[in-house]
Amino acid sequence: MAERTSVRVRPAGVEDLSGCAGIIAQEDLWRQYGVSRSTALTLLRKALGAGEPVLVAVRGGAVVGFVWFQLHGCFGRSGYVRWIATHPSVRNEGIGTALLRAAEARILRHGPNVFLLVSHVNRRAQRFYRGRGYERVGVLRDYVRRGVHEWIYRKTLGPLAPWRGEGGGKKARRR
Repeated sequence: MAERTSVRVRPAGVEDLSGCAGIIAQEDLWRQYGVSRSTALTLLRKALGAGEPVLVAVRGGAVVGFVWFQLHGCFGRSGYVRWIATHPSVRNEGIGTALLRAAEARILRHGPNVFLLVSHVNRRAQRFYRGRGYERVGVLRDYVRRGVHEWIYRKTLGPLAPWRGEGGGKKARRR
């Protein structure tokens, strides 16, 4: 797909979304969830339109990976990684790690936790996240489709209170 040159991670533009949707469309896992290229493109356009961060990894002018995340998508003060994917031709080259680190850097300025969901059948992704400091903390049974369970993963710097991130949060009152 892309030549072996350096990768640059940057904010996605509308022109990048077709490449992101193409990566999703190649994955059997996403087809099991009923996500087509068209569905992925629609969701990513809505995300950008709503101001949700989408970062792309670009190599030689081609999108080779992306991460879509929310700064406060989980429990109000915790970030949530919605989608992260790399093109099969660049797997195991550190691109997913670079994307995840970039998302975490933004999220962890706003709160001390990052959450994400991983299908119970996606063992490769489970190993990937555990290797980057995530802990499996729960399960959502039959969440998207019957018979498909989502593992809840969390990476944390500590509890929500007292958190003094970029927003300058105040210490929580004891009850």
